[in-house]
Amino acid sequence: MQDGAVTADEVTAPRHSGDRNGRESREVSDEAVRRLAEAVTRLSNDPIWFLDALTETVLAMKPISAQRLTKQQRDFLVESGDFTVESLAATSKWVDRGALQLGAVEAFLSNLVATLSLDEVCDFLELNEEAVETAFSEGRLYGVQISGRWRFPTWQFNVGSPEKLITGLSEIITIITPRKDWQSVAGFMATPQSGLVGDGRKTPVAWLRDGGDVDAVREIIESDDWR
Repeated sequence: MQDGAVTADEVTAPRHSGDRNGRESREVSDEAVRRLAEAVTRLSNDPIWFLDALTETVLAMKPISAQRLTKQQRDFLVESGDFTVESLAATSKWVDRGALQLGAVEAFLSNLVATLSLDEVCDFLELNEEAVETAFSEGRLYGVQISGRWRFPTWQFNVGSPEKLITGLSEIITIITPRKDWQSVAGFMATPQSGLVGDGRKTPVAWLRDGGDVDAVREIIESDDWR
């Protein structure tokens, strides 16, 4: 295995037949743990940190509940027209298999790989660590701590700008930081908005990289306060 690779010994695989919530748990084999470790190694140049970040995220998730809908609840959902008997059964099975948790993990990983390390930001902006840390502390760069490491989401950078940052970044940071966590921010910045129209609806990132008015983005962020 390559240098820095995660080994199976570094991954703890809980083995038990059930838990306090009544869920049955299948024993995780050493082979499954080894494959997971190798897969993580391939995804990152810093696999130990990457695995730590992923593990912390998964442990923070709400477990799959063993509680089932009552007959009254099932009947209500079907009678409301939101589900048919068949679609409700299929959805319940989908949820029981952990699809919601899997989707959350996929979103986390997608957002995680769209971040840069402190060293990478220094190289990109051609600044030393002290200058980057100062820019962050002064609200001119957006950073977040993930598993003990500072990471900087890539949505804030703009290769076409002299400063290599999107227009109005400081204002965006001031407005959005108290309102959204870093993953929600990433999702918002990558989602086309009806209030940002150029050649079709634009994402806030595309809007700002194209020189759009930061006030238009601010208004969308602040409008969420009333929803």
